[in-house]
Amino acid sequence: MKRPWILSFCIAAACAPAQPSTPPSQPVPKPNMDPGSLDRPGIAVRPDSIAQDTSLRAPGKTPAEADSEPPVAPADAYQRGWMPLRETGVAAFVRAHPRFDGRGVLIAILDSGIDAGVPGLVTTSTGARKILDLRDFSGEGAIALTPVTVQGDAVTVGGRRLTGLGRITAMNAGARVYAGVLRERVLGSAPAADVNGNGTDTDVIPLVVVRARDGWVVFADTDGDGSLDNERPVHDYLVAQETFGWHSGGKRSLLTVAANVAAGDASSPPSLDLFFDTSAHGTHVAGIAAANDMYGVAGFDGVAPGAQLLGCKIANNAFGGISTTGSMLRALDYAIRLAAARQLPLVVNMSFGVGNEAEGTARIDAIIDSVLAVHPEIVFTVSAGNDGPGLSSIGFPGSASRIISVGATIPAVFTPDDASGRGREPVAYFSSRGGELARPDIMTPGIAYSTVPGWDAGGEQKTGTSMASPHAAGLAALLQSSIAAGARRPDAATIRQALMVTARPIDGASYLDQGAGMPDVGRAYRWLQRARPAAVVGVTAPGGRGTASYQIVSRGTAPDTVRTFTLRATRADTFRLRSSVAWLHTPARTITSAAGAGSARVTYDARRMQQPGVYTGVVTGWTRDTLAGPAFRLLNTVVVGYPAGTAVSTHAVLPPASIRRVFFQADSERPFEVRVTSDVEATTAYLHEPNGMPYRDGNGASAGSGEAAALYEIGARDVVAGMYEVVVAAPPASGSNAQIEITHAPVRLRVARERAGIVATVVNTGDSALDARVAVVIAGASRSQVIVARGSEQQRISFTLPAWARGAVVEISMDRAQWPRFTDFGMTVLDSSGAQIAQEPLNYAIGRLQVPLADGHRSIPAALLLNPGFADPDSNEGWTANVSIRLYGDSAVTASSPAGAVPVDLHLAARASGSVTFSLPPLPWTFGDGFVPMGAVVTLVGGRVWTREAAFPPAAPSVMR
Repeated sequence: MKRPWILSFCIAAACAPAQPSTPPSQPVPKPNMDPGSLDRPGIAVRPDSIAQDTSLRAPGKTPAEADSEPPVAPADAYQRGWMPLRETGVAAFVRAHPRFDGRGVLIAILDSGIDAGVPGLVTTSTGARKILDLRDFSGEGAIALTPVTVQGDAVTVGGRRLTGLGRITAMNAGARVYAGVLRERVLGSAPAADVNGNGTDTDVIPLVVVRARDGWVVFADTDGDGSLDNERPVHDYLVAQETFGWHSGGKRSLLTVAANVAAGDASSPPSLDLFFDTSAHGTHVAGIAAANDMYGVAGFDGVAPGAQLLGCKIANNAFGGISTTGSMLRALDYAIRLAAARQLPLVVNMSFGVGNEAEGTARIDAIIDSVLAVHPEIVFTVSAGNDGPGLSSIGFPGSASRIISVGATIPAVFTPDDASGRGREPVAYFSSRGGELARPDIMTPGIAYSTVPGWDAGGEQKTGTSMASPHAAGLAALLQSSIAAGARRPDAATIRQALMVTARPIDGASYLDQGAGMPDVGRAYRWLQRARPAAVVGVTAPGGRGTASYQIVSRGTAPDTVRTFTLRATRADTFRLRSSVAWLHTPARTITSAAGAGSARVTYDARRMQQPGVYTGVVTGWTRDTLAGPAFRLLNTVVVGYPAGTAVSTHAVLPPASIRRVFFQADSERPFEVRVTSDVEATTAYLHEPNGMPYRDGNGASAGSGEAAALYEIGARDVVAGMYEVVVAAPPASGSNAQIEITHAPVRLRVARERAGIVATVVNTGDSALDARVAVVIAGASRSQVIVARGSEQQRISFTLPAWARGAVVEISMDRAQWPRFTDFGMTVLDSSGAQIAQEPLNYAIGRLQVPLADGHRSIPAALLLNPGFADPDSNEGWTANVSIRLYGDSAVTASSPAGAVPVDLHLAARASGSVTFSLPPLPWTFGDGFVPMGAVVTLVGGRVWTREAAFPPAAPSVMR
């Protein structure tokens, strides 16, 4: 990563002669962040997925999935195998069993929507209608309807005059005509938000709703000629499977729209929700699960082309693909009722997730588990998340107990051949890993060429665990389809067991990385033919929160060596226990009581865990029927990291597609630097914070040699006390030699504004005296406030982006204990016209939004919108968030010292501290809206520069007594 601009200046300031200095003006593309750190192809940020798979995010708002390059024609993509089906045995299975292609099964896609007009999502392999229903639970497409008065043949709606109302009023079985408008600008950015394709996103588009003899219908001026005379009525999608789309200049519609329209009560107008996919995420996911003859290419199918689809929109795409309060539960409930009414087995896919602050405590996990306990026949696949390759990074709801958590591989067709001429299929670097959870369950391909709306042409190939999860849903549909009508259908636990027991482990990956590995649908089918019901055994790890024992210790500190897992079985049984590694010991067997309660005690040989590294082992429990596979798995991991302050310099020889992990302890207020060099520039370095969260200012940097090294410089403001993780990943086709260096500052840095001025304090952390040079620079302005709110009502904070600001950062943080109640939290910055300047969902209880500003911009009135989404429908829970808005100027100003010399020299004895008071200089910027000066204390010690950024609010006045 490049050195942030402020550090570049700070080095110059700290190394300058001891005299006042004025820094040169310089551009600020993205303060405190490498502008190119997220530009690498394939990085899946959120939406996974939606999941960093963005998994929909990330997981699975989820990093967002990145489109790959370059796009190719569908026929060419088919020939290249870019819908990777061979890896999981799908192609061979469907050839052997052509009637077991998902027919008779319903797959519900809980996502950003589905574009029903894309070829491949129209009919199944048997010619049946592909999509049974499209239903919006996000509220994004809600249109407020009011009665309007028809004057002759015309009506005025949203300032637009529409003619051709005579035919409509003639068919109106009710006494009133209702109308509303769709505003493009609130949908986000073009091209997705340009729903009528006329090149702008500022249109206000009128809609008319009347009750015909066969139900409520919608009329839209789809050709923009100002008349409804040539427009057809559109019924609710479930009633007639009708869609429409706006078009301009004779061009085809680039966005397909469905209507959810229903009668209101006696005193209310009807309700209207427009269903569309302005993300492209849900449409892409649907194609992977069940497309048939994509883009008109015969045989270019998803995993289960015979299956039917239900599109349930849970995400508001306009605010970053965020799920809205209660949308997941309402969508799941609807899917269950529709499948029951049609007497179809149901598979549910959710390519969506956010980061787990505390595994095992998420409210949405408990909700999903409770629903699936009542409906054990429903298979529910969820993307594991895109927060890898760091450990303990599985997102929720991919952490729910009764779902199938799906990680991602990079299919061989997308990787260059290695020296042997064979492509590799490694675990994807972005795929979230286990730790506190024994997840993911399985791995499937995480890249695919699939269906997208017309406006996203060129984005057919996407990457993320969002793409892996629907592949697993398709596998489940194939297995459901293979069960003869009227025969016993396996429950979801049995299907998960079939996929896991018959999976193929991926070379070089641990259980933390891959779970059981890559499933093979043919082998799973044969396993199910033996009619072995899965032994349902729940596992709770020591401490009662996660499903795996996960300990982090510093070198020289012994882990807990006795760990007792709690077991919950459906009946009394005896299980033989096996350990996968020599340091993990267990009794020969364990027994559950008649009530199904039991425990399993394992012990560790701490003598085998002396060196820093990751030690992982699995204890499996087996019934007498060993062919049924393990009834449970007890995942044990001990992380041994370097103690705080330890300088690390280690060499890693990395085979192709392999990774090396290094853990180290960090102290609060003490900056540090991570530098990774490699002889192969395609090597990538990642940094994860102590809770598994990817580094907050962007993760994933190419690690070359010299100036091309991956560099993470963590200032004292951002340091979190705890164990960090560095991961170095070699490219799939070649190994590399990497050098990992971790350097901690020999000082702690503190800075505060007091009545006497800005006081910078430097604390020597070592046992020897040291000399330091200290300066304070003012880089811009900051505003902080605490939001105290209740429920999911949008919060709005107005502020100004002044003309002098060259960049801005919005940061939101909340108590980690609050986070498990949410399913999402969006932050969006708008200008005064309502156009989006920037938007980003939170993946964790802390999040940063970079706000780029163009050179020479004028002062911009702006608003920050906060959109919380709770797991529980109609939640009215209270929440609190700290909001910081930081503005960076195009130059910095050096604060002066009492002696007039800057920087100031300090001599610090061992473990001693010293303070310097600086005067706030005149500043070239005008502040407003509660903003205060902001800058950094800069300290040069032994040739290295260390910083701490801070705001400098006026000191509180003294209290007279």
